[in-house]
Amino acid sequence: MSDKADQDVQKLFKRWRSGDPAAGQVMAQRFSDWYYAITTVRLGDARGRGPLERACNSFAQGIVGVSKSSELIDWAHSLVAKELAEAGSRVEGGDFPNALTDNRSPSELLQQVGGKMSPEELRLLNYAYGHTADLDTLTAEAEAQGGMPLSLLRARYTLKRHLRDSANVPLSVAPEDPNLDLAPLPLYEAGRMETDEEEDFFEQWLISDLVLCQDVAEFATFSHALRAGALASVRGAQASAPDAQLDSPKRGGGAGNKIIMVLGFLVALGVLAVLVVGIALIYMS
Repeated sequence: MSDKADQDVQKLFKRWRSGDPAAGQVMAQRFSDWYYAITTVRLGDARGRGPLERACNSFAQGIVGVSKSSELIDWAHSLVAKELAEAGSRVEGGDFPNALTDNRSPSELLQQVGGKMSPEELRLLNYAYGHTADLDTLTAEAEAQGGMPLSLLRARYTLKRHLRDSANVPLSVAPEDPNLDLAPLPLYEAGRMETDEEEDFFEQWLISDLVLCQDVAEFATFSHALRAGALASVRGAQASAPDAQLDSPKRGGGAGNKIIMVLGFLVALGVLAVLVVGIALIYMS
């Protein structure tokens, strides 16, 4: 099974179509992980559970009508997008303790480890996730710390390592040297990608990377707490000068060109997906 776990969904699809049921099981898990990552980062575990299960059911019921593998990812994504739209697309953030936090408050955990981070990192994360600055201000801060959006990604992973090492949160994905390809990730989590198309591209690319799905899912409860302003009270998180402007989630301007350049590369890496009628059973059982 380990060799299958390392394969992309296109190869798994071919093996499943050739009569390999184990490959079909791996594919089913890949799809369910994908749906879970998307629903939990947008809605949280509890509110995302219903949309997740309905999307899986719709997949199982409708897959027989999909005739072209080249259309599968768009179709599969449209199912979860429909459920998300009906559930409000995104929550505005909040404090959602779960099993990963051992039922501890994510906001309190963030405040606990926030003092271990530099004021620059805190300010960058607070600007991005907390929407306490417009995109121009966020970009300027990130450029001063090494570039936009890579410095934001590095600050995110620094925070994850502190949560893992100092607060005993069992986070699995926290590299010291993050992959540049993942640079748009914090903006996606923060709801700050500039167009719906960018979000769609990023979400569809997620299915090609099992580790990235895990990364998004395990950090989701903390991204919600960050969006609710969990770091705002930590010393250093606020701007020292009155140049930070309040900003609501918006489309257009600022860092858009850089994000689109990165996403263009990511979309080029996209892979064809597979059909698995039994996907719903993973969450229905």
